[in-house]
Amino acid sequence: MIGKLRELFGPGATGAGAAAGPRRRVNLEKRFTIVAETSRGSMSRVYRAIDNETGRTVCLKVQLQEKNAAAASRTKTAEPRPLEGEIATRFNHPHIVRSYEYGDTRKGEHFLVMEYIDGLSLQYVRETRSARTAQRVEFLAQAAEGLAAVHEAGFIHHDINPRNFLVDRAQMVKLIDFGLTVPNTPAFRKPGNRTGTLQYMAPELLRREPIDERIDIFAFGVLAFEFLTDRLPYDANNNATLMLQRINTEPLDPRVVKPKLSDEICQILRRLTARRPVDRWAKLSTLPEALRSVPAKRKRD
Repeated sequence: MIGKLRELFGPGATGAGAAAGPRRRVNLEKRFTIVAETSRGSMSRVYRAIDNETGRTVCLKVQLQEKNAAAASRTKTAEPRPLEGEIATRFNHPHIVRSYEYGDTRKGEHFLVMEYIDGLSLQYVRETRSARTAQRVEFLAQAAEGLAAVHEAGFIHHDINPRNFLVDRAQMVKLIDFGLTVPNTPAFRKPGNRTGTLQYMAPELLRREPIDERIDIFAFGVLAFEFLTDRLPYDANNNATLMLQRINTEPLDPRVVKPKLSDEICQILRRLTARRPVDRWAKLSTLPEALRSVPAKRKRD
């Protein structure tokens, strides 16, 4: 069994979450009591719900069957892509949302049951200026720990952006949403799979070149740059200009954008957002310690 899991998904599972399995053809209306719709995307609907079997409040994600089928047809590979639930239930990590169960509804829709996080996205934290610079750096260190665990388990998240990290009431950051995640295998590193959130896509992804986990590292760098400077590392008025700048020009210098940031933090941001993958921060597993070991702001002269 372990050999089969590794064959399908790459390196061994992370934590006890790997034991979860699918439940097929669940009657969602009977199983769950919907409390509220919390988000609506192009591919899925997400709800706060009561699990009538366990009595706990959960986050229920239901994928839109036609939209997901169309997306799958556009990104066909020789190796079948695991379902979101197959990936998400592998993780039991303090900085990754805990996924309990997945399966199909009676309508044939894929669903995923997760812990309900009473919290705010990193995007909201930034837009409302809800945290000082030092606290923002700590949030980034926690976020990097979660994403590093995804990479170490053999996956590319493929949609790193500030909406996919939540901060709960205990000030713990949680990585969410594995809807675009793929195994870090040759079949999924091939050119052509240009999916994700445009503002955070790596240059090699935009150019439809071969990819690896470094597209996540770049996206994390753009997120970190924006989180600490309150702007993206590019001057652009529209999506076309944004794409061209990403491919042809160097990112803005964080020191120029935010002079109060320490030299060490600025250097980390430069490495994370390097245009060439070879120049980028090598492994996210080393980033949390680096962030926590340097001052967030420059000392006053």
